[in-house]
Amino acid sequence: MSPDEIAETSQLYHARIHRAALVLTGNPWDADDLAQETFLTLARGSDRFAGRSAVYTWLYGILLNLERRERRRIGARRRKLQVLWGNEATEDRSAPAAETPLEVAEWKKSLWAKVAQLPDGQRQALVLRYSERLSYEEIAQAMECPLGTVKSRIFNGLASLRELLDADLDVALVPAYPQEDLHHAV
Repeated sequence: MSPDEIAETSQLYHARIHRAALVLTGNPWDADDLAQETFLTLARGSDRFAGRSAVYTWLYGILLNLERRERRRIGARRRKLQVLWGNEATEDRSAPAAETPLEVAEWKKSLWAKVAQLPDGQRQALVLRYSERLSYEEIAQAMECPLGTVKSRIFNGLASLRELLDADLDVALVPAYPQEDLHHAV
C-alpha cells in the first residue's frame, strides 16, 4: 500500500477499530492505544496484506492479536506480583481504569463487562458479531479460523454469558436482609 492508501484506510476504518478496541478493553485509554498500535502495524507492514480478505477484517485480526498479546502481558505481570506479594489479590483487571467510582460501577454492571469474563475466543467472536456486526465469514477471516469454529465460539459464548447473567440474577433476587423482610411481611 502506498502512504496515501494507508492514510485513507486509517481514516476510513479508525472509528470501527477504536469501537471494537473499546468494547474489548473496557476503557478509552487502552482502546486508544490498541487502535493506534493497529494502524502503526498497518503502516509498518502494509505489504503483508495479501488481499485474501477485506482490509477491515485484516485490521480486526491485527487488533485481536494485539489485544490478546496485551492480556497475556498483563496476566503474566499479575502472576509475578502475586508471587512477590504472597498470592494476595492484585488489581482487578476486569474493570477499566476510570476517573470516578461511578464509571467503574456502571461498567461492571454492563453486558460487555460480562463478555470480558469469557475466554478469549468466545469474547472476541461475540465482540466482532454483536458490537461490530461482522458476518460469520468475516469473523472467521479476522480470527483466522474455520467458520465452524466461529459458530461454536459464538454459541458457547452466548451460553456462558447466559450462565453469568443467570448467576447475577439469582444473587440480585436474594434480599439483603431476608429475616427482616420476612418479619415485616407477617
